[in-house]
Amino acid sequence: MANIIIVSFKEETKAIEALHKIKELDNYGDITLYEYMMFRKKEDDQYEVLKDETKEERWRTFTGMALGGLIGALVGPIGLVVGLFSGTTVGAILDFSRYDFEEDFLRKINNKMKIGDITIVAEVGEENPIFIDNALKSFNSEIIRSEADVEFDDFIEDQIDDLEDKIEDERKKLKKATDDAKTKITAKITELKTKRKAKIEDMEAKRKSTLKSIKDKTKAKIKKLQSKLDNYEDTIFDTIKQTRIDRLKRRINRQKSKLNKLNHQLEEVLD
Repeated sequence: MANIIIVSFKEETKAIEALHKIKELDNYGDITLYEYMMFRKKEDDQYEVLKDETKEERWRTFTGMALGGLIGALVGPIGLVVGLFSGTTVGAILDFSRYDFEEDFLRKINNKMKIGDITIVAEVGEENPIFIDNALKSFNSEIIRSEADVEFDDFIEDQIDDLEDKIEDERKKLKKATDDAKTKITAKITELKTKRKAKIEDMEAKRKSTLKSIKDKTKAKIKKLQSKLDNYEDTIFDTIKQTRIDRLKRRINRQKSKLNKLNHQLEEVLD
């Protein structure tokens, strides 16, 4: 099962140690770590993000706007959660139609970070919460958890579920494998994670394309209605025809309202 977890710390050393423990669980095969971000809120709309692609871990500073762009690179629900928790998701805070998060989880997310807090947000595959709970028990930090249940279409969802099942199988092998075999199994898990991420990215691209198509069709419909209205206004002035004009205006206004909503949704998806 894929879950979103959030855990915050006051001290940098403890936060980094906790992240290492989560990564160790992934290495041991107890959990699968899909995506994660560690960040710290500073004053004046500034955030620090831990960049640990190399052995020498370091922090990079971003403005709230720049952090919003960085979040856009995170696919699936984790990007939304990081944005909500940091307060940098523009326009999407109240739109959870694509996500099945628990009410209590959303309430806790909306209790924004305090200045100086260091937060880990991660998407993990876990059969039982006991592994992460026990690993982080000594830190005395609350772990906020919810299922990462994004409403994909059935076909994409089945493929992602299949990949997650394969990852779970490989993870079980990893726990029993010899040192020589662990390298191959770890590489296989990494490959499966990459395929899973690609599937989610493909789904997001199709969603954006569909939304844009609807928007274009709506604009075309408005243009057609506007053309009819112009023809009426050029030649017709009697009461019956004026009623038709008014009816067309109302239809145009309804279509414009629909287009505004679609534009708003498109901006949120593209952010």
